[in-house]
Amino acid sequence: MNMPGPDSGIARFLTKICDLIFLNVIFILTCCTVVCFGAAVTSLYMTALKLHHDRDCTPVRDFLRNLRKAFTASTPAAVLLLADLTLLAVLYRALYAETLLFPPELFVLFCIAAVILTAILSWLFPLLACFENTFSRHLGNAARLALANLPITFFITAVNLLPVLVLLFLPQFFGPFLGAWLLIGAGLGAYVNLFYLRGIFNR
Repeated sequence: MNMPGPDSGIARFLTKICDLIFLNVIFILTCCTVVCFGAAVTSLYMTALKLHHDRDCTPVRDFLRNLRKAFTASTPAAVLLLADLTLLAVLYRALYAETLLFPPELFVLFCIAAVILTAILSWLFPLLACFENTFSRHLGNAARLALANLPITFFITAVNLLPVLVLLFLPQFFGPFLGAWLLIGAGLGAYVNLFYLRGIFNR
């Protein structure tokens, strides 16, 4: 029986999956140090972008190299990301609290704010990974791109919120999903998002 060669479609697919697993694991480990959180997300996208272009990408080495490059530029974005995660955690706590934590109108307002912030961050980190610019211009570009490309914004935001969506709507599957996400989820999500974002960035 003929075995697939290193250049076959199956071999390339399995190599890509292994690369994404290595990338995801080093990303999760780096996120454990909260100080590197923002830089880790930017480095995740930088390395995922290289995986799109370069078959010789070494995920762990490239991620760590990109982490050093992205640290300073990603600090303001990290503050926004931590604020977004905190808001999502508060909303989840309020949703299942035995007593009403704040009025329903305020809850809806916070939900809208969390979705908008997540949508902007879904564009912001790929922009930080792909381009050099001031943070204020990156943030403005992220907001404009999110509004100008609503179908793509909806998709990448849903990808980034997938753990939250599974927890809310399919809690019985959250355990297995969390295990899969910790193995490959973040790396695969960044890779899939860049599949759609690259065409827009190239224009």
